[in-house]
Amino acid sequence: MINMRLKFIKGRETKYISHLDLLRTFQRALRRAHIPMAYSGGFNPHPEMSFASALGVGLASMGEYLDIGVNQQIPAEDVIMRLNAVLPMGLRVENAVVLKEKPRSGMALVSHARYNIYLRFEKAIDIEDCLRSFLAQDNILAVKQQPKKDFKTIEIDIKPMIREIKVLSQEGDEVVLDCVLASGSKANLKPELVLQALKKQIGDIFEDEKIERIDLYSDMEGELIPLLLIDNA
Repeated sequence: MINMRLKFIKGRETKYISHLDLLRTFQRALRRAHIPMAYSGGFNPHPEMSFASALGVGLASMGEYLDIGVNQQIPAEDVIMRLNAVLPMGLRVENAVVLKEKPRSGMALVSHARYNIYLRFEKAIDIEDCLRSFLAQDNILAVKQQPKKDFKTIEIDIKPMIREIKVLSQEGDEVVLDCVLASGSKANLKPELVLQALKKQIGDIFEDEKIERIDLYSDMEGELIPLLLIDNA
């Protein structure tokens, strides 16, 4: 089996489809594109494919990843071209690489995600000063629902899961934040919880207009590396 990693965009047209629907969409697209997929063994064989990280419903992304296994050599450029010819509007493969033998899965690698958060304030404010005060807190508390426990809520400290928050741009009352947050099996922080905690700190004086995931990373000895650059053949 030859392993490949695809980087794709999930645009505004498809941001409301669930993770399960996204899986089914790619399964159909891979068949229609005649990608020579490898299949698992056993009584119920399924195509060898896995996403690096589920994306919340309602979020768009410029940097999602899908690992696939193929049973014969095929140029990465052909995979990109064939899939983009059959994928629906709002899904587009941007890049593809062949991985080394027995690579680590994207799901196992991912440790952080970068988001751009678009905010509109009631009036122009010093957002830089607000962020300094916000991040200077000893603890940053947010209320999280627990789906596996009948959606009971629990208050958690999200500060250890915030790697970076900075102002990407500001024009009057419109602000774009660049956030790098923990993502993956060890720790996973949704940007909505960051906004919840920020409102608790500075007041309910803004609305989030859009949240967009930009890329997924793996922490390699303290340096964040995009998944597309790891385990390449």
